[in-house]
Amino acid sequence: MVLDTALDDTTTPTERIRREAATAEEAFDRFTAWCSASTDCALHGKDTAAEYDALVTRADRTPIPTADGSRALTGEDIRAATQDYLTLSGVTWPALAQAVVKAQAGDASDFTYEPDDTLDPVQVQVPACLDTARPVAGFDQLTRLRNDLARISPHLGGAVRSWTALTGCLGWPVPAHPVTAGTPVHGAPPALIVQSTHQALAPHSAGLAMAAQLPGSVVLSREGDDYSMFLLSQCVRDATNRYLTTRALPAPGTTCTD
Repeated sequence: MVLDTALDDTTTPTERIRREAATAEEAFDRFTAWCSASTDCALHGKDTAAEYDALVTRADRTPIPTADGSRALTGEDIRAATQDYLTLSGVTWPALAQAVVKAQAGDASDFTYEPDDTLDPVQVQVPACLDTARPVAGFDQLTRLRNDLARISPHLGGAVRSWTALTGCLGWPVPAHPVTAGTPVHGAPPALIVQSTHQALAPHSAGLAMAAQLPGSVVLSREGDDYSMFLLSQCVRDATNRYLTTRALPAPGTTCTD
């Protein structure tokens, strides 16, 4: 197996949400730093974080319509759509800045779809509700967790995929049957796990946690902010092709910098 951006399922569900929220917030901070430095950012020359926060506040007060008039987006809608805009710095970062500018002008359409269209929402929700323990049973618990996430993630407010999955499981009539995680898998060949040093979906440490469950596996790090690293890095492509054809893994600790 070649795993591009592993997730860490060895922690509790609430701790996983906290870590993902912190990781997405760091990615947002790196996006705003890029906007300050790059003229390719539609918000260049402005305080990008302040512009984003003001847009979210405005949308929470008065939802912003989409071009076709089918719906109007709240600030929470905008936050929930932001994480996936942070996964490909060369493509989706410019698109996020343009989406903010467009929404400021009164059209929030660009926040109504996910830049990554490879996952069906039902495909994501079902295992989240059936394979994972449900740490929240009511509104009071949910509010306390959300307040915690707001401290961890002041711009995005913790509106990450794990939060969407958790809230989507509230009220499910079918009980969860959690899958035991964290124990080594025996009999499987070593895997190649490719993990960015900075990424909006999972911290770098998640790759190491996954490798520990697959004995002999190696984490190939890539310096950067991106998901789908096979598409972006010749170093990652070379290591992946070598592994898939010869099963030879890179040396532990190897980092791609291209």
